[in-house]
Formats: sequence, structure tokens, C-alpha cells
Amino acid sequence: MQKRIALLYDFDYTLAHGFMQQFGLMQDLGYNDIGEYFKECERLAHDNEMDMCLSMLCGILELAKRNGKVVTKEYLRSFGKDIEYYQGVTEWFDKINAIGKAYGYEVEHYVISSGVKEIIEGSAISKYFKRIYANFFAYKQGVAFWPSQVVNYTSKTQYIFRVRKNVLDDLASLDKINAKMPEDEVLPFKNIIYLGDSQTDIPSFKVIKNSGGMSICVYEGNNDDARKVAQKCFVEGRCNYFAEADFRETSDLYSVISDYIKTVCKNN
Repeated sequence: MQKRIALLYDFDYTLAHGFMQQFGLMQDLGYNDIGEYFKECERLAHDNEMDMCLSMLCGILELAKRNGKVVTKEYLRSFGKDIEYYQGVTEWFDKINAIGKAYGYEVEHYVISSGVKEIIEGSAISKYFKRIYANFFAYKQGVAFWPSQVVNYTSKTQYIFRVRKNVLDDLASLDKINAKMPEDEVLPFKNIIYLGDSQTDIPSFKVIKNSGGMSICVYEGNNDDARKVAQKCFVEGRCNYFAEADFRETSDLYSVISDYIKTVCKNN
């Protein structure tokens, strides 16, 4: 019996109060508005019908070049330290871990994001994640020169299966992730919770929900448009639940997830 529970998180507007690029990177590349920053990234790749994540990575390299910046891992990680989080996020992980531990379960936390891995690695909460799956660069002599991995809205789902099979590394290899494994070695879907906030999470929402796990669409408080997106995901059957992205013990989200974890632990 697998005595572990996996929480999978999108990052921007799920844990972070905004896009990770807006807490220093975009300003260093000459922008004060996140919308204009992303539009410029899109313009750089528009004529080539480029994937949105490749467009974002291409934009970082091109805008850095324009501004005389050298893109290294250290440069990108430096913009993680000032990320702002929703209420309760920084205390969340220890509290949730304690719930699992009380029942003899290990709670694992993973990020599956279409943001920038190196920025997340520089964040105050990176230490809580067993793995961070996100877009990242290949480096030559310490300088970024090309995208190494791209995590877009459909490719997010492959990382769900990596977590299930505990095949967490060797991203370039298909052998281990596609290998047939005994069922008792694979984490049941009911032991997986996925948190996201938008349409880019819908394929992951559906995989988890339709397979017996828990998927939750969160939304920024006091943002009516975001709430409508989350509610629509729920009404259309894409997720099991929707809630404000408030991670404090007094919140609806905390209650739903803590109760779900306790139920899984008691019923196994």
C-alpha cells in the first residue's frame, strides 16, 4: 500500500499572487506592465506560430540581449526571492505535512507550471517541493542559449504520471515513464490532489478528476473574472471543486484539502 499523498500545484495565480515574471524580471528587462511584457514576447514569435511557452522563453533571451543582460541560472533565480504569495502559503506546507504524518502518510508537494523553473527555484517556498516541473533553459558555459524543457497546458499531464510512477527524473527518456509497472507500485489517483487556476490547467484537472483524484480550481479573492473562470470549470465538470486561493487554516480551501487527506488516509 502506498502511504503517500501527492499535491500538485500550478504556480502563477495558484500559489503566487500574480505572474512570477512581474516580481523583478520584467522590470529588469524594461517593462512595468505584465501585459505589455507578454505581448512583446508574443510579438517576437508571432510569425512562427510558436508555442506560447517557447514564445515566453524566446522573449526572455531576446529582451535580455536588447538590454545587455546575461541570462544565467543565478540571474533568473534572483527574481524568485520577491514573489508575493496568497495568504497562508508560506505556512501551508508544514501544516499539511503534519496532517499526513498523524496518519502515517508522507505528503509530497510538486510544482507543474508553465512558468520558469529557475525563478521558482529562487523562491522562498522552493524547499518544500520534491520536484519543480516547469520551463527551463539549456546552458552553455553557464549562459542560457535554448529551451531545454517546455511545459505547456497539455504536456503538464505527463508529470502527473511521473509522480504516480515515481519516475521523477530522466526527462529525456521515454523508457521508464512508459514501462509497465505492478499496480501496487503506482500511486493511486485518489491519493493525488491537483490545484490550478485557469484554462491551462483543464487537461490536468480532467485527468485527475476523471480518474478518481481531487482537482480544485482556485481563484484570486476579490477578482470576479477569476472567480467566474473557476466556477465555469466546476460547472462544466472539469474539476471537483473551486475555492478562493486562501491557504490559511480558516479557509474553505484548507478545510476541503485537509478533510480529503484525512479521508484518504482513513480509508486505505
